[in-house]
Amino acid sequence: EDFAETLRVVEQARFASAFTFQYSIRPGTPAATMPEQLPKEVVQERYDRLIALQERISAEDNAALVGTAVELLVQAEGRKKTGRKTGRARDGRLVHFRPEGALDGDIRPGDVVTTTVTGSAPYFLLADAPVTSHRRTRAGDMTAAGKVPTTEPIGVGLGLPSVGAPAPSQTPADACGC
Repeated sequence: EDFAETLRVVEQARFASAFTFQYSIRPGTPAATMPEQLPKEVVQERYDRLIALQERISAEDNAALVGTAVELLVQAEGRKKTGRKTGRARDGRLVHFRPEGALDGDIRPGDVVTTTVTGSAPYFLLADAPVTSHRRTRAGDMTAAGKVPTTEPIGVGLGLPSVGAPAPSQTPADACGC
């Protein structure tokens, strides 16, 4: 069965996290007219099993990181009542950390810090140990100045769509523009 194979792959791959969605019929798609559609109850039960498996794997893998050093790209201020800030580890894991310890001034979104993981949950890590290093960055400078960092466009787009309004076409100066 396809679903059993999906569970096997998830178990073997041990993804740090997974964004999963329930299948639903989309009008105009080939799948919408396929016979033997699964009842909503079966879809929900399979979704619940898949989420439970991924939560178990994430919780186990995150718990194994307790006591290890982690480098973070600071993302944002955390909740005021906890006094934490939020960052992302190199592998994309969400980490809530205390902005205390070896600091080079204020920690700003865009800066890089290193700290130690002290706790875990399926969807995030906690780092309540002191920061052991803090590197100020140009992105942090831009954040402090209220500017949005930009990156020059890459020459090869790989055919992927871009976000935003299309660039205006270049019209030669001697053209009528019609």
